[in-house]
Amino acid sequence: MSTTDLPPGLGLVGTPLGVFRAPRRSARLSAVALVVAVVLGAITWYIITRRPWRRGTGTLFGLPLVFMMLSALGFLVRRARVAVTRDGVRWGWEALGFQQPASKIVRAHIYRDGIALEAKRGSQWFLAARDWDRFDALARQVRRAELPIAEHDVKAPLRQRLQSYGRFLDAMLVFAILGSVATLLWAT
Repeated sequence: MSTTDLPPGLGLVGTPLGVFRAPRRSARLSAVALVVAVVLGAITWYIITRRPWRRGTGTLFGLPLVFMMLSALGFLVRRARVAVTRDGVRWGWEALGFQQPASKIVRAHIYRDGIALEAKRGSQWFLAARDWDRFDALARQVRRAELPIAEHDVKAPLRQRLQSYGRFLDAMLVFAILGSVATLLWAT
């Protein structure tokens, strides 16, 4: 008997077979976007406090907040990890995460460009190869977790690929950088 006596699968997550992060380039972009949005937002606020009577000051005050929130969201999402355990697949951070238990996974469809985890209720959770570093190792660990596997030597269907957030998130971060620069230029 141990000091923590819990039934299997309740409360404690199993030992990860593999933990995967966002690609370095995407993680770096999210950090740069956050720093740029905060610094340029602070400069914009400093400029508008010097000339508060200027037309559009309210908009100039609000836009940096929007770009900071967009870049903070991107930063948080890019810091999330995927952990593959024998108990299932977990996405999130240490304090907060979402898990697809192995008991609810009917089949893991492994495609060339991603993995779709099919739940008993019919929904599929897609992990795109471009969203996670070392995708080949991720696919290997899903096989090692002894989940029911279906290998497909084709790209994932469009329905699954639309769940991939990587390109949209990177575009949103670039938009936050460009928007912060444009707002600063408008304020000057």
